[in-house]
Amino acid sequence: MGPGKTLTVVASVGFILCAWTESAEGYYPKFFTLDIGQTCTDAFGGDVPRSVKLLDVVDSYEMGYWQGGLRKICYKSTITLAVDGVEGTVGCGPFYMPVVLNGLRICGELTRAFTIDSTAIPEMSEAVLLSAKDASMPWYDPGWFAFPLRDYRWGCANFLNAWLGFHDMSGGKRYYHYGLDLGGMYPKHHRLVSMIPNAEVLSYGTGVSIRNSEFEILYYHMVDRHLRQDLGVGSVLGRGEMFGYLGNSGCGNDAHVHIDMRYVSDPKRNINCFPMLVQAYLEEYDEPLSFPGHKRHCYAGDTIELEGSLSVAPRGRSITSYEWTFTDGTTAAGANVRRTYGAPGAYAEELTVTDSAGKRSSNYVMVFVYDRENPTDAPYADSLSHFPVRGIVPRTPVAIYFHGRNMTSNFSIDYGDGVVEAASDHGTKVHSYLHPGDYTVTYKGDGPGGTGIFRRKILVRGQ
Repeated sequence: MGPGKTLTVVASVGFILCAWTESAEGYYPKFFTLDIGQTCTDAFGGDVPRSVKLLDVVDSYEMGYWQGGLRKICYKSTITLAVDGVEGTVGCGPFYMPVVLNGLRICGELTRAFTIDSTAIPEMSEAVLLSAKDASMPWYDPGWFAFPLRDYRWGCANFLNAWLGFHDMSGGKRYYHYGLDLGGMYPKHHRLVSMIPNAEVLSYGTGVSIRNSEFEILYYHMVDRHLRQDLGVGSVLGRGEMFGYLGNSGCGNDAHVHIDMRYVSDPKRNINCFPMLVQAYLEEYDEPLSFPGHKRHCYAGDTIELEGSLSVAPRGRSITSYEWTFTDGTTAAGANVRRTYGAPGAYAEELTVTDSAGKRSSNYVMVFVYDRENPTDAPYADSLSHFPVRGIVPRTPVAIYFHGRNMTSNFSIDYGDGVVEAASDHGTKVHSYLHPGDYTVTYKGDGPGGTGIFRRKILVRGQ
């Protein structure tokens, strides 16, 4: 079967229609929907037909408060499948990567729970949307993608929404998120680059879209004046070629880029770009990624499980340790830990992972805790970021950008080196570190919903 051709497998009662597309470079993962009890049968790019049957879907919810009301938030779905009769589970939600079940690599693209009463994703009638590919092949070939931001460090900013990430609640609805946001960063400094080679520019402005023979990629929230003026519609970009700087347009005070991806052969379908971005990051920076989550919610007195097991290491390596450092200074070890919160407020819990090559990475999950009897908007940090991110040595001036919401008093920034300064709800501080080390910056403020404590790590290396 040649490039661009489609294989369709028509199944009988209890089975689902499967469509398969082959790219010029090789097989893409195949998309298919299932209801409980249904089976999809296909070779998934391999040599023999495989069967995938949906056995069950369990959705996990939390109550989150936003703009005057509580919302029931689905923060993950657990999908139970049988692949050629062998049972296993696949996750769906923020930070989930494809997993191998009985020789088939499967990704939970979407479940119905993420589409009900959502502002951004049309409600689907089927239980799940999955994608799959024979595990003998990589999800995407190495070197296909460049990471879209230069000199970036995953976790350098407070604002991150992964595929299906819960971002906002407004108008009585929930906002689950197509694509991925990389943001809350210091504006007008981070360089944006083309993720793909031979990329023709289709639109150029607050939205930039590029396309080659395989992919169309859309970058949102640009600012015209921060883009290269020698480029425009019809220009062609090489893989990794810069086209502008991260800006801030129509998205509040958190400068960020939103990435959507589509296949040229299937332009109406947004695809899960998270695995591609993770792959590009690991190839470019050769360091593990700590994924403790982005946002969690609970009532004061509740115990919740914080999950770091989704963290990943570069190809050929594995995560060998998980170290948690909590806002109150206590620590714990293990991929997943249970934590009880006694007082309302916002907490930043740190997970540091080490891989089998001895390389480390840290990131934070924000935990919003509410008074059960009188819930109100918790303190929230749109942004806590710094620039530069990489290449910091002693005495390098580091600009620290912060913006807090739902906080009214007692603002401060602790730079992690013994220096603490008064702050405000929005601003920039410049600080230099005298010695190499890993420094935790803490931004705090009080509000009606309690104390907000937000943290980021700044890495200072030797000359």
